[in-house]
Amino acid sequence: MNYYERIQKSIDYIEDNLENKINLDLVVNQAYMSKSNYYRMFFALIGYSVKAYIRQRRVSLASIELVHNNMNIIDIAIKYDFSSGDAFSRAFKKITGFLPSEFKKTKKNYSFERVNIMDKYFEVQDKALLEKYPDIKVLKEIKPMKVAYYCYYGKNPEENAFLVIKEWLKKSDFNNTKQDFRIFGFNNPSPSNPQQEEYGYEVCVTIDEEFIVKDENIKSKVLDGGLYAVIGIRPDKNGELGNEIMRAWKRFGEWLKDSKYRYGGYQWLEEHLGFDKNYNHIGGIDLYMPIIKKDTIDITKTYEHIQPMWTASYKVEGRDATEKARKYFLKWADAEGLFNNSYKHKFFAYYNHERMGEKDFFYKIHVSIPREFKTDDPNIKLEEFKGGYYAVMKSKFKYNGASWGEFIDWVSKSKEFCFGDYWFFEEYKINEPRIRMETDMILYMPIKPK
Repeated sequence: MNYYERIQKSIDYIEDNLENKINLDLVVNQAYMSKSNYYRMFFALIGYSVKAYIRQRRVSLASIELVHNNMNIIDIAIKYDFSSGDAFSRAFKKITGFLPSEFKKTKKNYSFERVNIMDKYFEVQDKALLEKYPDIKVLKEIKPMKVAYYCYYGKNPEENAFLVIKEWLKKSDFNNTKQDFRIFGFNNPSPSNPQQEEYGYEVCVTIDEEFIVKDENIKSKVLDGGLYAVIGIRPDKNGELGNEIMRAWKRFGEWLKDSKYRYGGYQWLEEHLGFDKNYNHIGGIDLYMPIIKKDTIDITKTYEHIQPMWTASYKVEGRDATEKARKYFLKWADAEGLFNNSYKHKFFAYYNHERMGEKDFFYKIHVSIPREFKTDDPNIKLEEFKGGYYAVMKSKFKYNGASWGEFIDWVSKSKEFCFGDYWFFEEYKINEPRIRMETDMILYMPIKPK
C-alpha cells in the first residue's frame, strides 16, 4: 500500500465518523504512520491540516442541514461534535463568512467535497492489470517541483547525503516554517554493478517557489515532473529496504510488459516517508518509476545518409559533463550570434552513455558551421563530423530516454540492420541558448545491413 492509499484510508475513517467524536490518534493509526509524518503528508496531499479538513467537512454537511432540513442550530452543533452552539457559530462564520442564522436565511450553498485521493492523483487503470498488480498504481502527471538538494558520491552515499540534509533541516528550522515538504532521493550516479561500493545519492526536499536556499552545501533546482507508476515498500523483518527495492523493480518490469506503458527514461524517485524528530529515516518508501504511454512516442523511422559536416565542438569529461558542456557551449554559441544569423545551424551531441555517472563519462556537443567560420575561444575545436548511414526518429527532450530505449530495442530485434561502427547522435532543434523539456529532437542511430 503506497502512502496515498494510506492517507485515503484515514480519510475514509474520518468520513465515517464526522457525526462522532474523532480521536486523531485513531485517524493516524489508519495510515500506519507516526503522527508528525502523517500530519506532514496529509497537508502535502490535501492542502489542509487534518483538523482543518474535519472542520471543513463538518461545516459543509452542516450547511446542508441548515438550508434543507430546517434543523435547529444547537442540534446541528451537537450532531457534528462541536462543543457548543457558540463554537459551531464561530467555526461556521470563519469558513463561510456567515453566521449559521444568516446562512439559513440566505439559502446559499457552501460545499467542501469529500477528498478521494485515488480519483485526484491516480489514473483509471485496466481492471485486469490492477487485479494482477494491485500494489502498483499509475499517478497522474506530477508537476515539476522546486527542491533543495545535496548529492554525495562515495561509500554509503545514502547515509552521507542524509547526514548533510538532516543538519540543514535542523539548522534552518525548516519544519516550523513549512508543514507540507516531501523528501525524495535517487542514485546519482547509479552503481554500474552490484559490487560497486562507491556511487552517488541525491536527497531532495521540496520547497516553495519563493524560498531561497542559503547554505554552501545545499543547492536548489527544479525536478521535472512526469507520469509515474508508484509502489509502496516497507522494511523487511530486519529493518532493511534494499531487497524490497530490488523486488519492486523486478515487479515494475513485469508490470510494464503487461501494461500500455513503457519506461519513461526520466528521473526515477524514492520518496522517504517516515522520520523521527531528528529527521532519521525510520519508515518505508514509495518508489516512483517514470513511464509514458506506448503511443506517446512516434516510433516511425526513416533512413538517411548524413554527409560530412564542418563543426565547432566542445567536449567535457566527468560525472557532470552533460550540464557543464551544454552550459558553456550554448552560452558561447549565443555570444557568437549562432542563434540569430541566416545559416541553418544543426546543434547535436553524442556521449558514451554506458559510462554515465562515472569519471570517464564524456559529452561532446557540436554545431554545424560554414568552413570560413573562426573563433577566438581556445576551448572550442573546429573539426569535421564524418557522418554515415543512420536510422532517424523524431522525439522530444522530455522523452529522450524512452525514445533511445525504443531505438535500441528496435535495432536489437531487427532482421535487416545491426548497429553501425560510428557514433549515434541527438540533434536539438533550438533557436535559443537552452534546451527545454518540450524541445524537439531528432535521434540518429548508426546502422548497417546484417
